[in-house]
Amino acid sequence: MPRNPNIPRANPDYLLCPGHRKIKLDSAGWFKWLKSQDTHSFAFEGYNGHFTARKESKQRGGDYWYAYRWLNGKIAKIYLGASHDLTRDRLNQVATRLSPEPQLALPL
Repeated sequence: MPRNPNIPRANPDYLLCPGHRKIKLDSAGWFKWLKSQDTHSFAFEGYNGHFTARKESKQRGGDYWYAYRWLNGKIAKIYLGASHDLTRDRLNQVATRLSPEPQLALPL
């Protein structure tokens, strides 16, 4: 997982910020936190994998999120989307894609 122990960490249900603040994923508070100017990154530990998400500003305007993970000795990067696109499902989908081995879908 992340090398920085102070980075906020998310699991499939909650974001855990330093200081033990807990925000439910897909809630209004989650999307507000993502859009904040003070928010730059977080680590995500999903059902089938993990990555570090980073917010990047683009010249054409707007902030966009990307997922990063070391994979086979290289850094893999996948576009996550704008803050409003970072749903629990999207995060888990990208974590699975960045997994070193194919994972089986979890039963419903």
